[in-house]
This record gives sequence, structure tokens and C-alpha cells, in this order.
Amino acid sequence: MRKPTYYLWRSDFSSQQDFEAEREKYSRIGFRVVTFLDGPTDTDINTGIKALIKNHWDRN
Repeated sequence: MRKPTYYLWRSDFSSQQDFEAEREKYSRIGFRVVTFLDGPTDTDINTGIKALIKNHWDRN
């Protein structure tokens, strides 16, 4: 069975310790945690993933 994915934005946390605690919390309960370092948090993640795949597909 695959792990569900949880997305975190680094910019949502005031310190690295707060971020690591949150990331570890989700990892411990079985999530695969994906972290974004920049960009607005209200952006639809699916749009970004589709653009990434399209860019990769267009290169091949």
C-alpha cells in the first residue's frame, strides 16, 4: 500500500525547528511529506504538478 502525500510550505513556519516538528509529525503517522521552499501557499498544487510534468514531457 502506498503512503498518502502531505504537502508543506517552508514559508508557513517561523523557524526551522517548527517546520521540522511539523514534518516529523506527519512522517510518524505514515505520510510521505513533500516540502515546497518558495511560492505562494494558496496556489493550487495540482496546477504546479501538471506544469512540471508538461515541461518535462516537452523536453523529450
